[in-house]
Parts: sequence; structure tokens; C-alpha cells
Amino acid sequence: MARSFARLGPLVLAAILMAPASAVAQGSQPNASPAPDQIHYTTTITNAYGSKYPTAGHLDIEIFSSGILRGYYHNAYEKAFIPVTGGRDGSYIWFDIGPTINDLGIGIAPGTRLHVVATVDNDNSFRGQLYPEVSGPDAGAYSNYLNAQGPRGQYLFAAKPTEKSAEDYPGTF
Repeated sequence: MARSFARLGPLVLAAILMAPASAVAQGSQPNASPAPDQIHYTTTITNAYGSKYPTAGHLDIEIFSSGILRGYYHNAYEKAFIPVTGGRDGSYIWFDIGPTINDLGIGIAPGTRLHVVATVDNDNSFRGQLYPEVSGPDAGAYSNYLNAQGPRGQYLFAAKPTEKSAEDYPGTF
């Protein structure tokens, strides 16, 4: 029995060495996934009860075929690129803006994360609600403040696809 294994060893090694290199290389290549959809939006954040003047902004996102969403947000008067992460499933989209040390123009404390849930239309525009999510040492006090605001603490978020322009993104072209 030992002799038969001794004779097979060199034959197996020769077969492995003679295998076409392309067959080995094909098995080691990762699956190429399609490039994500890149969409640029102009946005508005409006207090649901109160101000009729929205806070304008810009949202640049990539949506991968797996539904993962990532990108950046900045309001119209301050060019701070704030990270955005979230997802999309069919016509349902959700993402978080921040956290950021910047005031996003709606009177929300710095360090707050904004959570958006919305419904996407056929033209890729979407409308939904925005919820401040407070974290850190002052989270309890600030959450109590938001709850005391009642209806004034509710926000609407709308986004419309647009072309990216040098005017909106100075220094990036």
C-alpha cells in the first residue's frame, strides 16, 4: 500500500503543475460588481409646523446594487462635507446625515445625527421626514428639549436630482 502512494505523489504533483495557469487565475478573480449609481440632489429641510422657508442644501450619494448608500451632504451656505450613510430598498430610502459639529441651519445642536426616511419617485426625487438623533453627554437634556418643542420639532426632507455644478462645489472641478 505504501508503495502505491509513493508512486502517485509525483503524478499528482505533475498534474497540478501542468494545469493551465488561466484556470487557476480564473478561480482567484473576485466577482466584479457594477459601478454604483451616482446621483446629485438639491435638498430642502422644512419645519413641518412653522417656517415656510426651507433650509437649502446639496446631497451627493452613491447607491450600490446591494442597496447600500453612501455620500456627502452640505447646506447651501456652508460647504462642510458631512458623511451620509444608509440604504435603499425599492422605493424606500433611509440614511443618516452626520454626526457633525456644524449647525445644519435648522437649530439642531452640533453633534446631532439627522435620520431621513423617504419614498423615492420614478424620477429619483424623494420626500420624507427628518428626525434629529442626539448622542453624547447632553443627549438626555437635548432630547427632552426636542420633545418639549412638540410639532415644531418635526421636519420634512425633500430632494430633487440635479446636475453637479462648479458653482455648488467650489474647488472640486
